[in-house]
Amino acid sequence: MLGIPVIAWMAFFLAVPYVLLLLQSFWEAGLWSTLHIWNIQNYTAVLFGKSLAGNIYLPVLIRSIENGMMVTVFATLIGFPVAYLLAFKLRKRRMLVYTLVIVPLWASYLLRAYAWKVILGNNGLLGSVLNHIGLGNSFLSNILYSRAAVVIALTHIFTPFMILSIYSVLERVPASLISASKDLGVGRLGTFFKIVLPLSLPGVIAGATFTLGLATGDFVAPILVGGPSNSMIGNIIYSEFGATGDYPLGSAIAFVLLAFIIVLVAISTLAERREQI
Repeated sequence: MLGIPVIAWMAFFLAVPYVLLLLQSFWEAGLWSTLHIWNIQNYTAVLFGKSLAGNIYLPVLIRSIENGMMVTVFATLIGFPVAYLLAFKLRKRRMLVYTLVIVPLWASYLLRAYAWKVILGNNGLLGSVLNHIGLGNSFLSNILYSRAAVVIALTHIFTPFMILSIYSVLERVPASLISASKDLGVGRLGTFFKIVLPLSLPGVIAGATFTLGLATGDFVAPILVGGPSNSMIGNIIYSEFGATGDYPLGSAIAFVLLAFIIVLVAISTLAERREQI
């Protein structure tokens, strides 16, 4: 009985909007309003294109997934060592480092994304440092409004989620296993690859799923530091609902992205179950 209000709340604010969005994706955009004409032309446009210029949606979706994968790889490479230090090495300063990890989450997302626009700008912090050391004409000085800038900003934004996901698993690794491995003569690298890394995989998978899903659908950072030429699928969805007012097409694009997220979560769930076995 106590769960009925929670279920009703989730159904009203989560399930019902998704259902309405799904229905709208099968309708047609009219001149002044949405026409309730059932068809699949919106999904056809997303997957195969709808103009002589070809498909402009699927390439952006693929680029968004590629960006999300790059962000996930970089976030893992940065986040795993930090999570490892928090779990096994840092004792006295663990709370300090943990606080430094979560402090960026306290700041506004928009503020963090805009900060990278200031840093990567021609007259920003990076440009000033490069000019000071004589590298003002290198490619790094023109990194703003590029794909690299998008990946850098998104990596900074989502790395804390990766760190927390991995750390939450590593902190539950029994210290007795590490001690037993050392007592049996296994070196540090052997202990890491045979015990720590396998046990940390559920956290890595969860963090990668979280990071990849959020980074692929992001639309704020790409428009701030990437510019129009490096827009992602989230920017296209925002444009369809805002500038063009084509709600059915925007809904179809959103559900194609949602389908990718569902497949991603399903693969992640199967991988986690296999690791637990």
